[in-house]
Amino acid sequence: MMKILVCGANGFIGRHLCLHLQAAGHRVLRGIRPGVPATCPAPDDVWMDFSSDTQTTIWESRLQQAGQIDVIINAIGILHESGKQTFEAIHRDAPIAMYQAAQRLGITRIVQISALGGNQDVQIHEGMSPYLRTKRETDLFLLQSDLSALILCPSLIVGLDGISSRFFRVLASLPVLLIPGDGQQRLQPVHIDDLCEAVVRWLSHPADKTVTLDVVGPCAMTYTEMLGNYRQLMGLQPGHVLRIPLWIMHTAAGLSRFFPQRLLSHDSLRMLENHNVADPAPLQQLLARPSRNKESWFPQIPASMLASEALLKWHLMCYRSTLALIWIVTAVLSLGLYPIQDSLQLLQALPVPASLQLPLLYSAGVLDGLLGLACIVFPSRKLWVFQLGLIGVYSLLIALYLPQFWLHPFGPILKNVAIVALLISLISTDRKAS
Repeated sequence: MMKILVCGANGFIGRHLCLHLQAAGHRVLRGIRPGVPATCPAPDDVWMDFSSDTQTTIWESRLQQAGQIDVIINAIGILHESGKQTFEAIHRDAPIAMYQAAQRLGITRIVQISALGGNQDVQIHEGMSPYLRTKRETDLFLLQSDLSALILCPSLIVGLDGISSRFFRVLASLPVLLIPGDGQQRLQPVHIDDLCEAVVRWLSHPADKTVTLDVVGPCAMTYTEMLGNYRQLMGLQPGHVLRIPLWIMHTAAGLSRFFPQRLLSHDSLRMLENHNVADPAPLQQLLARPSRNKESWFPQIPASMLASEALLKWHLMCYRSTLALIWIVTAVLSLGLYPIQDSLQLLQALPVPASLQLPLLYSAGVLDGLLGLACIVFPSRKLWVFQLGLIGVYSLLIALYLPQFWLHPFGPILKNVAIVALLISLISTDRKAS
């Protein structure tokens, strides 16, 4: 039995590594970033923040406090930079400081989760994305050190609870498949269980030097074929294809920085364009079996369950987008597109002094606009509850002072029933704490 520190234990890869290592009889210390909710917190969890823990002395103290550690696994990585979370800090400075501290304390076995493409070139070149360059710099440190390290270079990782897998299942479930460029980018997805088993098997054998391992599935496929496979696993018929020029994708990637998502970025698009494929034989040799094929990505999971989750995701996106459009258009109409005098005439029915009617109209318009933007940028349960309450107040005021609109042949108020239904759906499916 080994005592193993898994950095990034709350992430997709780290979480699965912990389960596999514990099943193999090892004692696992979970490295978790402060502020990230921990699943079943344990007293020996190790708190760490790669965005600021870039000094060797910090890691020496932390590792000493954790007791005798046999192995350190680094499963921390980001696709987007945000504030202090830079590629240099997360992928290079903090890991290297941690590995230097490990050397001083006699911890010699390391597992570094890198990326396919990060170890293909002997030299770092200017064409590398910041994501790959910083990964590569840490890999080179390990290759030049006296540590015994396993540097894993995975392609796209498939798993039921993986963020990227969920994202691709959503894309594959759309009525029209959105394909970047010609869709012929080559990929070699690997299942998360294969990656974790490779780590467990490597740890079961003595190692005296650093090795790199491309972690890929048994066969390469194009991006279009990958989405088609996801669609087939969900029991959906082949869909229509819409090819999106890459310049539009990169423009969208630039704008995506302002939205709450972690997958679409310039770096992720560049990695997609670089054809992430490799020889599957070394991984299969370590596993002593074939790696999992594309037909068995989600064993024992009914296709209907996979499809329901994916469909719900983009249905909810449609709900949020619809609400955003309604609030923003209402704001534009209130702020002047609809004649101001006509709006003020409607407000005269309310018990509001004439001097306050114009400020009230503009305030309501600004509020509606902010609510529309919040639907896109800050979706949350609190937002949906607030909107539900606001619609209730609006409807009550109209019922009391403008009851004729309830009988209007175009049904302007009755349409609120549909909006209320959307909000109730969003509230009931929001998994975040309110």
